[in-house]
Parts: sequence; C-alpha cells; structure tokens
Amino acid sequence: MGATIVIAGGGAAGAPAARSLRRKLGAEHRIILVEQKETLVNPALLPLYAVGKKKRRHFSRERSRMSLPGIELTAGRVLKIDPGAKKVYTGGEEIDFDLLLIATGAELDRSRPPGAAEAGIDLQSLEGAEKIYAALPYFRGTEIAIVAPSAGIKCPAGPYEYALLLENWFNRRGRSRDISITIYTSESAPLILFGERTSRALAELLLKRRIRLHPGARIRRIDGESKTIFVDRDRFSYDLLLYYAPVTPPPLVGESGLAGKGGWLRPDPRTMALPLESSIFAAGDVTAIDTPRGELLPKLGAIAHLQSLVAAANIARLVKGQKPDRAYCGFAG
Repeated sequence: MGATIVIAGGGAAGAPAARSLRRKLGAEHRIILVEQKETLVNPALLPLYAVGKKKRRHFSRERSRMSLPGIELTAGRVLKIDPGAKKVYTGGEEIDFDLLLIATGAELDRSRPPGAAEAGIDLQSLEGAEKIYAALPYFRGTEIAIVAPSAGIKCPAGPYEYALLLENWFNRRGRSRDISITIYTSESAPLILFGERTSRALAELLLKRRIRLHPGARIRRIDGESKTIFVDRDRFSYDLLLYYAPVTPPPLVGESGLAGKGGWLRPDPRTMALPLESSIFAAGDVTAIDTPRGELLPKLGAIAHLQSLVAAANIARLVKGQKPDRAYCGFAG
C-alpha cells in the first residue's frame, strides 16, 4: 500500500517539492498539493513589472497548471493541522496524510506601520505594482518615500530595487533631478544581513544615484491626510508613499501546536523535518532558521526552492524506509 503525502501550499516551495516527489516515487504513492490562490506570482519580479520591464506572463502562473500527471491538486486553504490524527483540514475537506510538507508561506501584517495601508501603495502585491505602473506617468510630485519598517519582509532587497528602478524610470524621462527618493528602513545599513561588503557596495550605489537612505528608522505612524511620516521624534513629508508590510506567521501554525519561537515553524535546519514530528516537514517563508550570525534566514524564493528540494528528497527516503540524508547547506550571510 502506498503512502499519502500532502503538501500545504503551491508556491516557491510547495510546487517544486510536489514535482520532485513525483519523480522520486512510484505511482502507488499519492501526492496531494493544496493551494488556495487561483493565480500565483513571483514577488521578486514585481519591481520590474511596476516600471514596465516585465509583463505579467513573465512572473505569474495559474493554479490549474500545477495539476500534473500524478499530482492531485486540491483548490483550498489548509486551515488546521492535527499532527496526532495526521489530518489536514481545508474547511470543506479533511485529508489524511502519512507525511506532510508545510509550505504555506508567510502572511503580511498590513497594520504595520500604522497608517501605511491607508496612505500608501503595497509593494508586495500584484495590485500594488499595477498601481505604481499606472500612476508613474501622471506623478507630478517630488518626494517619493519607500518604507520598510522591519527587516522581516519578503525579498529584503526589494525596497532598494524599487528605488533604483524608479530613479532609472525618471532619469530616462529627464526628470530624475526633480525627484527625491528616500528609503526609510529599520536596518542599520542596507542589506547588512548579506555582509558588510554587499552593504557598502549598495550604499555607494544609492549615493551615486542620489537616493537618500534613512537607516535604523523606527517608524511610529504615517498620516495620509497630511502626507507625513513620523520617525522617532522627527517627521518627514512625502508625495507618494510606497511600503513593505512585515511578515507574520499564518494562524494555522500556532493553532496546530507546531509553532516554535516567534510563532514560526522551526525545522531541523539540515533535513527540514520538525524536531518533534518526524512525519512533518516545513520549507520556505513559513519557517524561521537562524544563521551562524544569529539572524534569521531572509524570506527569499531561492531559499524556499532549495529547502523544498531537500525536504522532498528526505520525504522520499522515509517512504522508501531509508533515513533522511539530504541536507540544506544553509545561508551564512
């Protein structure tokens, strides 16, 4: 009798894991992929889309395309996991599993910083990128503010990429000297997580392109009516506000009793298996893994993809009665 493997989430971690498992296991084993969204996008390419350098077809895919031979696609959202009973619940269905990979990703806390969602454009959504694309030709202001209130965001290079692409967009139209772009970030230095050399190179590039940086910013609130950002004891005006909401763990992690420190899943950083639940694995943005520097791994699609392949390989070995031996190499910064 074959095993049933359930994968919760079909994004950068879930879909590659499903394909990898299908190749590694015989047809007697079921692979069930559960995904809520009808259309999935690669957030790393949203900045390019916002300035017209990419088309939607370059970074979006329909959920229906995940329904490959040997992969059962369930349209829905995993709302609850019962580790003891080995069941997942999607609201309209309960699914039994022998092995489970949680790859639901992270959610966004758009209440932070206060006032940003009402006053600005969300840089981590397709709708936000479309708003920027539509607004740029008609923008007659001078001050563009990009707000990243927490290091815990998806694609941590995103705020800087948006800033550089926007400067280039205005420069090509002869307007760069009329536009002031400022990045307000909680980071002590730009992309310091990736090391001092990378951070210094980025800081020099921003300076060369006349993009202002406000590091270590503690953003208290944003007032959309007066178009004011309150940072520590200072206040700064803007004409166009773009913001990155920090990530937060999906509720099902805590409600299922699987959460570790900070409310995230804390798998073995090498095998991607949960320490107390050997039949449950986790990969991607839903996890929190410490780097040797004591910081958390960034939320990146490339990292999620690699973790998913490690998890899939170790799940396949368990199905075959073997010990997990694939290891994620990690990220040292």
